[in-house]
Amino acid sequence: MRVLLTGSTGRLGGAFLSLWAEDNEVDLITPSRQELNLSDQDNVRSFLSQADFDLLINAAAVTGLEQCLDDPDLAQRVNVDAPRVMAEICEDKSARFVHFSTDYVFSGEQSGMKMEADAAGAVNIYGVSKRAGELAVLAANDDAIVARVSWLFGPSSEQRPSHLDHVLDRAVAGEQQHLICDKFSMPTFTHDVVHWVRLLVDAGSSGIYHLCNGGEPESWYSYGQEVCKLAAAMGYVLNEDDLVPVALADVDFFREKRPIHTAMTPARMIQEGIAVPRHWHDAATDYLKMR
Repeated sequence: MRVLLTGSTGRLGGAFLSLWAEDNEVDLITPSRQELNLSDQDNVRSFLSQADFDLLINAAAVTGLEQCLDDPDLAQRVNVDAPRVMAEICEDKSARFVHFSTDYVFSGEQSGMKMEADAAGAVNIYGVSKRAGELAVLAANDDAIVARVSWLFGPSSEQRPSHLDHVLDRAVAGEQQHLICDKFSMPTFTHDVVHWVRLLVDAGSSGIYHLCNGGEPESWYSYGQEVCKLAAAMGYVLNEDDLVPVALADVDFFREKRPIHTAMTPARMIQEGIAVPRHWHDAATDYLKMR
């Protein structure tokens, strides 16, 4: 299977790269940002039209909320226009397409776990662009998979540690940390996402799927607490008392609105017998062994 992967230098794309590069059944194509410029529709169409692949995985996006706020045109081109062209090209080539989206397509106003069929209602430009990208992909390609993910942790080649890594490294260093305690989602291991995508592709699945680990919704604060407990049980020396809860309304470094309740449940994967995701604690334990 020839797989064209975008975003291979990011945390999620990097997981596909590291896990599938050693798979004898997969021939990976990882174009650079210079070769495949997602902000240029003509470039995207030209490059993909000439490329030979069976599966396209789009793990690239403009994800910074403040970046999207400052440059909504860029968010539109990368998060909406490029995925639409990708979906059209895959339709023309009879190739499979997996496009990644986010829990930020939800308004977050109501508590509880979000299912795939629940109404979207993004509250910021990033979320609006990702929802528009979902709709554009599904309209252009009936066989496409739109995979929503949230709060990813796992190895990354970029100098951008995940929340898990950031909290743990600072806790080991003995630093006090103020963590938001009233915004909730679901921590998810990138390596598990890669596994689920393979299962979905092999099953011929299509439409929207929530790809996230199991467990109860966590805040940034409770997530940090749980990570420290898991790490301490593995022999890490740290002090959980250095974690201090703060309210989202009390922080002044965000310029764009954040949704509150966006924890998702992988309802379709479970209902269709594709997979029953493990608890994020188990996934995090495996990741801690890798660090």
